Amino acid sequence: MDIKTIAHQQLDTNEVWHRPTSFSTFIWQQDTKKVVQAAITSAQSRNEALGHVLFSWESGYGKTTLSQIISHEMHAQIKIITWYALSKPADMVSLLNSLGKNDILFIDEIHRLKATVEEVLYIAMEDYRIDMVMPDWGSLSIPLEPFTLIWATTQLEKLSTPLKNRFVYKFHFDVYTESEKQAIIKRYIRKNNIELSSPVLLEQISEYNSNVPRDIATACIQLRDYLTAHYDDLTLDQERWMHFWQWRKLDKWWLTLLHQKYLHILKEANYTPVWLKTLSVKLWMSEQSVEDDIEPLLFRLWKIDKTSRWRVLS
Repeated sequence: MDIKTIAHQQLDTNEVWHRPTSFSTFIWQQDTKKVVQAAITSAQSRNEALGHVLFSWESGYGKTTLSQIISHEMHAQIKIITWYALSKPADMVSLLNSLGKNDILFIDEIHRLKATVEEVLYIAMEDYRIDMVMPDWGSLSIPLEPFTLIWATTQLEKLSTPLKNRFVYKFHFDVYTESEKQAIIKRYIRKNNIELSSPVLLEQISEYNSNVPRDIATACIQLRDYLTAHYDDLTLDQERWMHFWQWRKLDKWWLTLLHQKYLHILKEANYTPVWLKTLSVKLWMSEQSVEDDIEPLLFRLWKIDKTSRWRVLS
């Protein structure tokens, strides 16, 4: 089982340099931050584990980052694992049994867990124990150290009600405001040592980027690499900015050639619904990749409407 364990001291290393490492540098999701900070203060005053936390929203909005900050503030180790490493109940039992007192377990994309694996968590989350039925029809109760489970999902609607009800805190991340988006851009511009020749460029960078922090971080890295390869310094002016976008063949809101091809297929259909399978074939991508990598941005920008089977231009 591939588990990434991070002690709270490690958050200041180069491994996660691009991520905010404290509440003060995590400059968005203010309402969620306030509640989480109060919960941490309460848990620390009682020397107990933080209540279980559920984060939901699209990929790239900071769910993993905020979880690492929580472990840092709680002075606790965090074990980070993705759902596909937990294929059977025994995997979950082994993982839970490896946790130390007040450790944090972060599991990404929990909605993909098998029901049999998920059921192991019910009693573990409430009573810090695992109940197992033995081959001879006897039972065994395994005590666990108090721990905090932080689960992240991009599809909250797929979680079972019994599981959702066992979380003390449930947070649905907010869409970023323009001021928050520009603050995120400023952070990653500074991280990559890029100098803006004019404050107006900040607004233009914002206009041409999605409001997903991970996408912004990626854009700034690409911008740094472009400036490094083509110029003698990392100063960004209006001319260099326009050349960058022509060079990357990008459209507004970080629409790549694949996004543009997807929209072109829908335009050719003249507002007739197009099946997801058809889009998948024409894009030479799996249906899952189309749903995970192409559609979230287009849907967020109100460019498409969709059901489980077909897509159409908004």
